[in-house]
Amino acid sequence: MPILASTHDDTPETIACQSVLDALNAQIAVLDRNGVIIAANRAWFRLIAAQSGDRLFRIGAHYRDDWTCEQSVFADVVPDAPAGIDAVLRGERSSFVQEYSRPTDDGERWFRLEALPLREGGVALVNTDITAQPAVEALVRLREQHQRLQDRVRRRRRLAHAPRQSLRLLIEQTTRLARANTELQQFTSIVSHELREPLRMVVSFLDLLRRRYGEQLDDRANEYIAYAHDGATRMQAIIDKLLAYARLDQHRSVVRPVDCNDVLARAIGMLQVAIAESRAEITFDPLPVVFGDDVELGLVFRNLISNAIKFRGDERPRIHIGAQRRMNEWLFTVRDHGIGIPAEDVERIFDIFVRGQSRRQYPGSGIGLAICRKVITRHGGRIWVERPVDGGSLFCFTLPALP
Repeated sequence: MPILASTHDDTPETIACQSVLDALNAQIAVLDRNGVIIAANRAWFRLIAAQSGDRLFRIGAHYRDDWTCEQSVFADVVPDAPAGIDAVLRGERSSFVQEYSRPTDDGERWFRLEALPLREGGVALVNTDITAQPAVEALVRLREQHQRLQDRVRRRRRLAHAPRQSLRLLIEQTTRLARANTELQQFTSIVSHELREPLRMVVSFLDLLRRRYGEQLDDRANEYIAYAHDGATRMQAIIDKLLAYARLDQHRSVVRPVDCNDVLARAIGMLQVAIAESRAEITFDPLPVVFGDDVELGLVFRNLISNAIKFRGDERPRIHIGAQRRMNEWLFTVRDHGIGIPAEDVERIFDIFVRGQSRRQYPGSGIGLAICRKVITRHGGRIWVERPVDGGSLFCFTLPALP
């Protein structure tokens, strides 16, 4: 059975498989070993074939014959892609990926073109609209600009008694900061609505398809459904984490004396399912009272303990939380005996979207530690990770001590 159903194959299995692929927004076409298009989904016909002219990129045509045609949507934007696709067809490359932009009825949009080898020979061409991805990257840049503007406003406040020119500059910077805050809130709203709703629809549709037609699908079709479901679910988790990161500066911290023993207890309580499934052993020393926001500090403990459970390797997780007074600050430690962190990732593991391990083996978003650093920095502390000689990881962070 072919990997994608063609318009000439009406068996129940291929019809069900075609229905799954037709539900996806990505434009997908399958090439045989010779580069002839043998199957495609509805999005391909609607957004590639139709927009390139009725006779282009249809089943039975060689993909190269139509690539550089003036009517082709690929002609001007990715004219060199066939060389990479042919290399995948010949087995010389494991994949081919190229990102490009082109004008559409909705304005200029960004796409990712991928050529992926198939187990039985041939190639799957996947063309995906990734316009939202630059929007997310722009959100991160906007947040960095926001932080820089905050720093500049703090410096300008020192000039409150300076000449009138300094006062005018302070007013201008304050206005720009307010504008940046407004744009940040708008971006958060756009990301929340424009990305989460379509993903929720895809996940719901895949669940419905699996429930109604699961017994009629073969193992390969169920495998494809699982891949699509996993990808959409992972993207939902990334968006939720990204929104949590973006909203940290919008959240006004309620700074008061906080008993870290209570904060840790709540964090452990929220992780009970993961702790029970992994049979994790968690120990801790008596923790101090510090000035801070109990909600934000809870995020730090929860993310660090969750990571220690996730990256445990084959052994039962053993995690210890400690605290030591060092002059005018407290040093907190979270020690685990898991798989550890590669030496080359120690300095950058707290950057957003950076992951130290394989995404397939250890799923995650790469945002949790960035949230930890943001929270600890807002509380006037530092956070870093060490690599003990006997394995595992030692996460350390400081918080100011009470007077």
